[in-house]
Amino acid sequence: MPDDLVTVTIDGIAVQVPKGTPLIEAAKRAGILVPHYCYHPSLPAPAVCRMCLVEVEKAPKLLPACVTTVADGQVVHVHSEAAEQAREGVLEFLLINHPLDCPICDQAGECELQDYVFQEGRSGSRYDDYPKRFNPVEDFGPDILYVPNRCILCTRCVRFMDDVAKTPVLNVSERGDRATIGIFPETTLDHPWSGNVVDLCPVGSLVSKDFLHKARAWELDKTASICPGCTQGCNVTIETPEHNVVRLRPRPNMEVNRHFICDEGRMNYRWMNRGDRVEAPRVKDGARYQAVDWDSASRARAVSQSTA
Repeated sequence: MPDDLVTVTIDGIAVQVPKGTPLIEAAKRAGILVPHYCYHPSLPAPAVCRMCLVEVEKAPKLLPACVTTVADGQVVHVHSEAAEQAREGVLEFLLINHPLDCPICDQAGECELQDYVFQEGRSGSRYDDYPKRFNPVEDFGPDILYVPNRCILCTRCVRFMDDVAKTPVLNVSERGDRATIGIFPETTLDHPWSGNVVDLCPVGSLVSKDFLHKARAWELDKTASICPGCTQGCNVTIETPEHNVVRLRPRPNMEVNRHFICDEGRMNYRWMNRGDRVEAPRVKDGARYQAVDWDSASRARAVSQSTA
């Protein structure tokens, strides 16, 4: 085994990964998803959400998989009783003030809070007799709305603006159960990459005005593509209900765009819905251009080149 690789066993599956790999990424190599909120592979890991707690043999307590690196011979239990109880407790706390507005939330169907509550949460709440905290919706910028009642304070948006966009306009305001994501006075979320905070948000707290109420997640067909806006070639996913493009989202490619795209490319999709677009190759037939299949177009091109 090369010196830079270590062997770790996760839920009975042995994998070899490079030294320094976080346990959460090593688990992916073993085909195991460790539930998480604050962690993102293209952002610094703060270990604030505590959803990724796992049991590591010989460790005195549960450890956050996002910042705990692998060690040779390590034995990790993602789905042990202690780890599952810890995650159930985290989810219960998150739901104390979270509104039950899944039927009208744009994130429904692709919400990580929904997914993990269904997977590992309690079947009922012990806080029915307590009123939920309420804060009004805030307008963060030209395309971004912030719904604080849904926020779970994963801080992905804050870290993206600080560490990737290099424009620290977001923060965590207040303390304790009153904490929300805030925006600094006299600033607005209008950075050319600011739309990425909507993609990063694991719940429906940061929403795009452009996509708001256009479609439900389960109605969307997803097609892998490349953004044509510039020579960067960012990988994107085109999302279409009924053959009408309603959203472009970044598709991970660590060599090109990582997990992000610029707002210029994100919003440059309406031309795809124009009715006068050329959707098939055309060959000139007299004074008109006739739509043909690709084989016919190739043959016509070969003939025109041979007679040129």
